Amino acid sequence: METTLLKVPEVALRLGISRAKVYELLADGELRSVRLAGSRRVRSLDLDDFIAGLDESWPKGAYARRPIVAAVRRG
Repeated sequence: METTLLKVPEVALRLGISRAKVYELLADGELRSVRLAGSRRVRSLDLDDFIAGLDESWPKGAYARRPIVAAVRRG
């Protein structure tokens, strides 16, 4: 399998988040990256591992599938 180096905007697009949030994930060490000629890149394998780990960290129990309750006015 070929590893691709992704730019931060490409990672943001794939995750559906802002570039700032990607940089935050990189700074916190939650998403691995490499430095290439002064630019930050994320290996596609590291992005795949990050995405796979999201399911494992998802909260279980009460937050997993909370029902939507509509407010009803009485009066």
